[in-house]
Amino acid sequence: MQGHHDKFLVALSILIAICASYTALSLAGRVAVARGRARAAWLLGGCIAMGSGIWSMHFVAMLAFHLPVTIRYDVPIVALSLLAGVAASAFALFVASRTKVSTARLIAAGQLLGLAIVAMHYTGMAAVRTPAQLTYDPWLVAASVGIAVGASTVALWLFIWLRHDNSRRGRSLRASASVVMGLAISGMHYTGMAAARFTALESLPPDPEGFLLGTAGLAVPVTLGAFVILALTLLGSLTDHWVRAKLTAAEALRESEERYRTVVSEIDEVIFRTDAQGRWTFLNQAWTHITGFPVEATLGTPLIDAVYPDDRATSAAQCEALADGTTDYYRHEIRYLTRSNGFRWVEVHGHVTRDANGTHVGTAGVIRDVTERHEVEEALRAAREAAEAASRAKSEFLSRMSHELRTPLNAIIGFGQLMDLEAKTPDQQENATQILHAGRHLLALINEVLDITGIESGRLALSTEPVLVREVVDEVVDLMQPLAAGREITIDIEPSTLAGQFVYADRQRLKQVLLNLVANGVKYNHARGTVRMTCDGNGTDRVRIVVHDTGLGIPAAMIPRLFTPFDRLGMEQTVEGTGLGLALSKRLVEAMGGVIGVNSASGEGSRFWIDLPRADGQLATIAGAEADTPASATSAMRKRGTILYVEDNLSNLTLVKRILARHDHIDLIPAMSGGMALDLARLHHPDMVLLDLHLPDISGEEVLSQLRKDDEFRHIPVVILSADATPGQADRLIAAGAHAYLTKPLDLKPFIALLDEVLDMREAA
Repeated sequence: MQGHHDKFLVALSILIAICASYTALSLAGRVAVARGRARAAWLLGGCIAMGSGIWSMHFVAMLAFHLPVTIRYDVPIVALSLLAGVAASAFALFVASRTKVSTARLIAAGQLLGLAIVAMHYTGMAAVRTPAQLTYDPWLVAASVGIAVGASTVALWLFIWLRHDNSRRGRSLRASASVVMGLAISGMHYTGMAAARFTALESLPPDPEGFLLGTAGLAVPVTLGAFVILALTLLGSLTDHWVRAKLTAAEALRESEERYRTVVSEIDEVIFRTDAQGRWTFLNQAWTHITGFPVEATLGTPLIDAVYPDDRATSAAQCEALADGTTDYYRHEIRYLTRSNGFRWVEVHGHVTRDANGTHVGTAGVIRDVTERHEVEEALRAAREAAEAASRAKSEFLSRMSHELRTPLNAIIGFGQLMDLEAKTPDQQENATQILHAGRHLLALINEVLDITGIESGRLALSTEPVLVREVVDEVVDLMQPLAAGREITIDIEPSTLAGQFVYADRQRLKQVLLNLVANGVKYNHARGTVRMTCDGNGTDRVRIVVHDTGLGIPAAMIPRLFTPFDRLGMEQTVEGTGLGLALSKRLVEAMGGVIGVNSASGEGSRFWIDLPRADGQLATIAGAEADTPASATSAMRKRGTILYVEDNLSNLTLVKRILARHDHIDLIPAMSGGMALDLARLHHPDMVLLDLHLPDISGEEVLSQLRKDDEFRHIPVVILSADATPGQADRLIAAGAHAYLTKPLDLKPFIALLDEVLDMREAA
C-alpha cells in the first residue's frame, strides 16, 4: 500500500525537533554548572523536556502519515516509546554535564544514544495497529540507525562545546546547532518511515485487543505535547538567558571578590578596620607577617593593646581626635608589639568611618612596616654622629698639630731670618737660605693641609666680592716673575681679554689658586718656555680664566689623578712640590661657586682653566694693587715702647728677644705663665702685649679676658702669637678683644710693621 504525508504536519514535526534540540542544548549548560539537588532537578526536567520533544516529533510525523486503511496505536507501547525517549535524553544530558569527556567516551556515548533513539522510533512503530502487514527495508533501516548514531554523536559534541558559552556568539551557535540537530533527528525518522513497507492482507484480521487509540485520539496528546514543547522552548530560552545573566553577574562578583581577597591577602601592608570602641574588626594576613600574632586571635581585641607601651599615649590621642571629630585623618609612626616580645616600627594611616547619619562608627586605614627605614635612619644618625665626632677629633688633632709643628718652625724660620740678616760670608748666606727654604716649604705644606681640612669640614671662611681679574693677574705675574726668570720662562698676559672682566670670588683665595697654576706652569715647563694667562667671557654669566703653558703635558691616563691630594704623578724626584696644590685649588674654586678643569696631552703642554660667576663691573670696588710695603727688618723703630711678651717656649721667647734686641728703644718684658703676665701688666703698664694661647697655668684666652675686664688695661693692644692656625680661630679671638692675630712661624716684615703700627697708635693716644 502506498502512503502519503501531510506537509503541514511534517513541517510541524521538524519545528518540534529543532525546538527540542534548542531546549536540550540550553539545559545542558544548566546541568553542567548545577550541583547537588539542583543538578538532579535540572537533569530530570531536561530529560523529560528533551525526551518528550523527540517523542512528540515522532508521533506528529506519524500523524502526518496516511494510509488507505485505518491506523490505530497501542497505548502501552506508545508510553514505552516515550520512556525510551526520556531515558535517551537523560543519558545524553548526563554525559554532556561531565567535567571532562574523552573522544573515545564521546563516540561510545553517541552510539548508545543513537541506538536509544532508534529504539524509541521503532518501539513507536511497533505500536501501530493496521489491517496490513508491516515489513522493513533492511538497508534503509541501517541508514536510519547510522543517521541516529551520527546525529547523537554530533549532538553530544555540541552539548559539551556550547554548555559554558554565555556570550552572544554562544547563543547564535546554539540556535544554529539546534537547526542541525532538528534536521538530523527528523532525517532519521523519515528515513525509518521510508524503510517501512505496508502490504494489504487478503482477508481482514480480527480486531486487535488492548487499549487502542485512533489517529484522532492520538492527535490530542501529541498536539498537547507539541505545544508543551514549544512553550518549554520559549520559557527555557528566556530562563536560560536570565539564569546565564545571573550566573555571569555572580561569576563576575565571585572573580572580583577573589581578586580582592587575593590582593588583600598578598599585599605587604596591613589593611585594617576598627569599631567605635577601638577594637579590631578586620585585618589581612600582613598583620601576622609583621607582628607574628594570628589574625583570628587579634580580632575583637583593643587596638591600644597592640601598641608598644611607650607609644600608647600618642596612639590614644589620635584615636580620641578621630572620635570627637577634631580630625578625620591621622598619620603617625609608632611601634607595635610582636609575638617575639619585641617591636616593629610602623607607619599608620587612619581615616574615620561614619554611618549614614554621620556618626563615628570606627576607623579604617593602612599599616606599613617601616622598621628597616628606621634602622637605616638610626644607622645614618649614628654614622653622622661618629663622623661629627671624628671631625671634631680631627679638628682638635689638627689644632694641636698646628701648634706643635708651628712652634718649632717659628724658631727655625725666625732664627733663619736673623741668620740671613746677619750673614757675613756667602756660605753663611747659603746656609740661612737653605734653612728658610726648607722651613717655608714645610710651612706651606702645613697651611695647605689645614686649608683642605677647613674646606672639607665647611669651616673655611670666604669673603666673596666683585674682583677685577686684571688686578689679580698682575699681582700673580709680579710675584711669579722672579721664579720664572730663574728658569728662563716667559709669563705673558693678553690684556685685551682681561679688560673689564669681573668675577665673584674671594680675592685672596683667587690669587692663591692662580699662583698655584702659574707656579706649576713654570715648574713643569721646558727651558725658555711660555706661560700665558687669558680670559674668556663668552658673553655668558661665567668668566673663564685660562693658564696655558708649553710644558711637559699630562698623559690622558693620569688626568683623573690630577686633583688627588699628595699624588705627584711620578714627578716626586724631578720637580719640587707637596702634591696638594691642585687638590686645594679645586676645593677653593668649588667653594667659590666655580669649576676647574684641564685640557692636556703628553708633550703638548697643559691648559688649566677656572670658571667663576661673572660680576657686574659697575658694582665692583676697583682698588689699586695691594700695598705690601712693611717696614724693613733692618730699619730702626721710630718710637720707644714697652712690650709684654707672654710665652712659655724658650726658643720662641729667645727669637723675639733677638728680633727686638736689634732696637735698643724697645723694652721687652717676658712672662712664661698667664698669672705672671697679669701681675707684670699691673706693675709695668706695657704699651702692647704679645700673647701666646697655650700657657702652663691658664690659657691665653683667659689672660685676654682678664685684661679686657679690667678698666685699667682695657685699651692696651693685645696681639696673639699662636701656632694654632685653624679656621675661625683668629675671628673668634679678635671678636673677644684681640687687636691682631699672628700665626707662627713669624714673618718678620709683617710682624715689625704691626709693632710699628701699634706703637704709633699708642703715641697718638
